[in-house]
Amino acid sequence: MAEDLRARRAVHLLALVQRADPYLRGPDQLRWATLLRAETGTVEPAVHWSAEHDPAVGLRLVAGLSTYWWMHGLRQEAARSARDLLSVLGPRVPEGLGEEYLLAVLLAAGSTEDFDLADHLEQAALVVEGLDGVFRHPVTVLLWAVALGPFLPPDQVADVLARNTVSDDPWTLAAIQLCTGSPRLTGTDPEGAEKAVQAALAQFRLLGDRWGVSMALSALAELAAWSGQLGLCVELTGEALAVTEELGADEDSALLLCRRADLYLRHGDVRAARPDYQCALQFAGTPETAIVARLGLARAARHAGDLPAAKEFALAALEGCPAGSELAREEAAAELAAIAASGAVAAATPGGSRRNSGGWLESG
Repeated sequence: MAEDLRARRAVHLLALVQRADPYLRGPDQLRWATLLRAETGTVEPAVHWSAEHDPAVGLRLVAGLSTYWWMHGLRQEAARSARDLLSVLGPRVPEGLGEEYLLAVLLAAGSTEDFDLADHLEQAALVVEGLDGVFRHPVTVLLWAVALGPFLPPDQVADVLARNTVSDDPWTLAAIQLCTGSPRLTGTDPEGAEKAVQAALAQFRLLGDRWGVSMALSALAELAAWSGQLGLCVELTGEALAVTEELGADEDSALLLCRRADLYLRHGDVRAARPDYQCALQFAGTPETAIVARLGLARAARHAGDLPAAKEFALAALEGCPAGSELAREEAAAELAAIAASGAVAAATPGGSRRNSGGWLESG
């Protein structure tokens, strides 16, 4: 009886997910996202039951929830469900579910926990090579580019994107434009990149998709930063932040707040940077983002000359580093070294004050 109930719940959830998915990329996305959010407590049990009893249902669930999870910045929740499913399924692609398996691997790649994806990644690569035609799920091309694109040659990324340009789904085409506009993925020149992202932004706005709009604005902000247009980057980041806040995508909002605060620091405006870092720390849903926010607060305090506060934030960032986060540990250690150096300079300066900017504010 209990197994029958779990089976019915999983199938019921799958029906809701598949019904909601197309609406998550249009003007009604907030209403449908609210319906899915109400099922939050049933998702992991349904995926867990499906992994043991009906992997096909589990894969369809994970694939169908991909847009919802990423739209709301729920990367870790997505990675957990995908990892749990793959750990039972193994590197085996069920018949007719190649793309669903691929999506599960792409989601699991966002996990911060120890999970060996090597065999799954090999199978995922074979799935992509063997697909005849375009991806069926609009979100696949985006997640593939984000999760695996940076580790592949630009011409290979461009080839997969080009294969999907014959899609008749307008959201997929907008996502391809967005990915094409990332120089790190395709090697596109700055002018071509901006045109591609502007085209994506226009299409996402036409579709009424806030998530797409936020991604495009964020990409334009990044391009503006690369070209030295820091004022424009701050403006575009603020626009993207307004959209992620409307979506309730706290993790994405936290990252955008950190980006804007970094820009304020580059301008020498510590007073504007500090509240953005503080707000980002409140929004942060992962240890990694919390570390970024705390290190930002440490730098802001150091540049303001408040070395005790800077040390406190940097130590908290170091202590918050999860296992395997060597880069984060190195950044925290580097900030602690910078704080110590600032303290030594202040101590050696006649009449040195605890609040000594070390020349940073004056130099901008």
